[in-house]
Amino acid sequence: MHSRSTLISGLGFALAACALWGAIFLVPAMLPEFSPLQITFGRFVLYGVVALCVFLPRATRLLPRLQAADIRHLVWLALTGNVVYFALVATAVQWIGMAVTSLIVGLVPVTVPLLGRNTHGALPLRRMLAPMALILTGIVLVNAHALTTGPEGSQGRYLLGVLMAVLAMLCWSRYALDNTRYLAQSRFNGTEWSTLWGLVVGLISALLWALLWLISPEASGAGNPDISAQRWQLFWLLNLAVAILSSWLGNWMWNAASQRLPITFVGQLLVFETLFALAYHFLYEQRLPQLAELAPMLLILAGVVWSLRRFQAAGRAAASV
Repeated sequence: MHSRSTLISGLGFALAACALWGAIFLVPAMLPEFSPLQITFGRFVLYGVVALCVFLPRATRLLPRLQAADIRHLVWLALTGNVVYFALVATAVQWIGMAVTSLIVGLVPVTVPLLGRNTHGALPLRRMLAPMALILTGIVLVNAHALTTGPEGSQGRYLLGVLMAVLAMLCWSRYALDNTRYLAQSRFNGTEWSTLWGLVVGLISALLWALLWLISPEASGAGNPDISAQRWQLFWLLNLAVAILSSWLGNWMWNAASQRLPITFVGQLLVFETLFALAYHFLYEQRLPQLAELAPMLLILAGVVWSLRRFQAAGRAAASV
């Protein structure tokens, strides 16, 4: 049983994590001349450096408790929840924009309970048809608007961007479920787990970046004369900010929330990441959403909220049995 104070603190941690995570959609939009892989590897190599600074004073306490199963899970979570996920997000943002990408990734609060329904009692699919129809209508409308207003000849690239966003959503769904489950029975607290996670994702990113440099130096960003020194400085500053705030601090806050909130509820709070990302998008563009953008967004968000209410009702009914 979770106490009221525990639930309130868990909710606060989850909202703060979503606010920090929503900012990751800004970086690819602000760095269009850099490839998604450059942005991904730059962010997570710096995350690894931050995690290493936190790890070193705690190494003698953490290393003896680290087992092979922990390492396997850290590698899996680092790939699904960080490297592959963010590379897909960065590609989607540069190809279809922040708003559409965040709305598609924002379906995670629906997909997480669906993927994890065996954990807490299945919800019949027919109960989900109406809210899912609302979500699907919103997605079709928002993408139809983008396709009709975009430049000629870009439809193929746009549809590939939508596919990237869908794959990112699936990666994030799998990560959110697996991380919550593993952390519930882990020997590490949220700070320790986020630190170990940062070390693993930093090492993986450094190795992949080095491999990319060996295969294609230009693709890795080495010696690219088309990018000025000032833009490279902005690249590292933005990635450092995201590494500290979104990666290390955001992951720590999410882990803290996962340890305080029921597994049936914590994944649903990811809807706030979408809300924060949309707010950042319109603030960055210094405008309000157009009606053709606002209506599909409201449909998608209404469908997500409707889905969450049905999951919560099912959870209460199962608990009363």
